[in-house]
Amino acid sequence: MSTLLNRLKTERAGDYELATTPVEKETVVSANGFMLEKPLHGVFAKSKDRAIHLHGDNYQLIPYETILSGLSDSLDSYGVDLTGASIDFDVSDTLNRMRLRVMFGDESEFGSHTMQYNTDDVLQFGIELVSSYDASIVFKLQTMFLRLICDNGMKSVEAFNSSYKRHTTNFKIEDAFNKLKGLNTSFKNLSDKFEVYQSVKLTQADVNKLFKKFSNGSEGKEHLLNSVFEKQKIITLWDVYNALTNYSSHNKRAISVGKRNAKVKEFDIRDSSMDNIRSDDKRTAEVQNFIESNTFLFFVHQGVSNQLQSN
Repeated sequence: MSTLLNRLKTERAGDYELATTPVEKETVVSANGFMLEKPLHGVFAKSKDRAIHLHGDNYQLIPYETILSGLSDSLDSYGVDLTGASIDFDVSDTLNRMRLRVMFGDESEFGSHTMQYNTDDVLQFGIELVSSYDASIVFKLQTMFLRLICDNGMKSVEAFNSSYKRHTTNFKIEDAFNKLKGLNTSFKNLSDKFEVYQSVKLTQADVNKLFKKFSNGSEGKEHLLNSVFEKQKIITLWDVYNALTNYSSHNKRAISVGKRNAKVKEFDIRDSSMDNIRSDDKRTAEVQNFIESNTFLFFVHQGVSNQLQSN
């Protein structure tokens, strides 16, 4: 058994057993005794008496077991050392969704990255794999980082050359795993990007503008961002980015309480009712779209200019 699979089987036995539950796709031609005009294709876990989801003609069933085995074999094939790596593995009880995160140890070739503008800020790198049987999230293989200076959680921030794929009949999972050969390049690109963020100094007015634009009229979301924003003597775009990723990696909501027309609104921060895997996926996409927007890129370009002038 390859390295990752062996660790999952021994360290995360419960989730591994769920992930390896046999599933199959069958054509469904009727429902409640009525013939369907167009047959559908159902994903079934018969050992659990569960019908997971119905799909159209183009859906390709790729069992979690196949995905995990392919990832594990690829990591071994490319010599990726998992010594000292931490593993976070979550499979929903309904089998709808799966998420695996592997954070590499300090002794691995990837190690960690110390930010140039603040040597107390250290990043630990890793990879994340997500998939679903119900099409609620698409297959993703992406790089991750953990910010060791705080409890900001993990962030999914960079795909391996478009390794965001739907389970359609033309999807070849092997192509996604081949991208693991470029891990060092992916981590280098990430650290370079974050150095740019940290070089951009902001005013509080800039921060307010960015949070308001991201929140798109949601006062609760804006309050949530301000509540996790780490106030520094010198504010940078990196601080804003970390507030955004805190929002994406923590399944919280800010609910308005008190009088509706109060001049200063009060909010209560609560757990969201959405399941953690889907929430993380949805919010990460929201953050990714924002950091690619003109509003955010305006400040990024300032950082690139700053670095060119300093060289």
